[in-house]
Amino acid sequence: MKILITGASCALGKNLTSELLKTEQFSIRLLEHRSPVRKENCEIFQGGLQDMDSLGTACSEIDTVVHLAALTHSFSGKAYFETNEEGTKNLITACKKKNVRRFIFVSSTAASEEGGDYGVSKLRCEKLIQESGLDWVILRPSEVYGLKIEEGIGKLVAWIEKFPIIPVIGDGSYFLSPVSVDDLVQVMVEILSNDSIEKETLNLCGPEKMTMNELIDRLAQIQKVQIKKIYLPIWFVKIAIGVLSIFKSSIAFSDQIPRLLCRKDQSIDKTQATISFNPRKIEKGLLFLKSKTQPI
Repeated sequence: MKILITGASCALGKNLTSELLKTEQFSIRLLEHRSPVRKENCEIFQGGLQDMDSLGTACSEIDTVVHLAALTHSFSGKAYFETNEEGTKNLITACKKKNVRRFIFVSSTAASEEGGDYGVSKLRCEKLIQESGLDWVILRPSEVYGLKIEEGIGKLVAWIEKFPIIPVIGDGSYFLSPVSVDDLVQVMVEILSNDSIEKETLNLCGPEKMTMNELIDRLAQIQKVQIKKIYLPIWFVKIAIGVLSIFKSSIAFSDQIPRLLCRKDQSIDKTQATISFNPRKIEKGLLFLKSKTQPI
């Protein structure tokens, strides 16, 4: 099977490509945009989601596209739709022209009207894919942590290791469901190997739903440190991000607030009824990650 992976330079793309290469079942082509990709035994194609010529070339003789490429942080709300929605539309057009049969799209549990411009752009991408006529599978991961992932949970883990005081947006009562990138990649490989799974939207979340407060306490307990939580009012965070955006600071983006606070469907019942998916609790996930990163 010949696979094209867009967004191959992102952390998930690197982890997925490494795992697929181990199976020796797939011929892999990677679409490289701004960040260079260095993977042996893979074809590397240069191009972007706005370049129809490069997309057509990249999709030639491909059986399945795994679409990871997305704009995740931007000062401009419009940019999310130009890159994510329009880019996905272009990729679908290229797939249909080149007779690509299957389309695997990595969306987000924040794909909703409440999820800010990023979440809305992902929701619109899902609709485009569902109406494309291709054999599609939409995957909605929650908060991913693991090797090479330095944002989100990864950043929180690093903060708890280094600092005794942890800032919390709002009251910390909103829910998260951390999932290990290893569990995420495992199920993606299985889906790629199983052509019978189609026209399904599947949540890829961790086995537990917990509040931000509970997550911070769990991480502190895992790392055996004492921390203090400082609660920042949402209005204060919005003002602070607004000031930072004037100076084009990449510390935080206004879109991250609704993405964090929006209601999310974190149930994995449907996923587990469809395919083998048994994500590990965060304690085991972080222990496994530590074993992979320790020098031999």
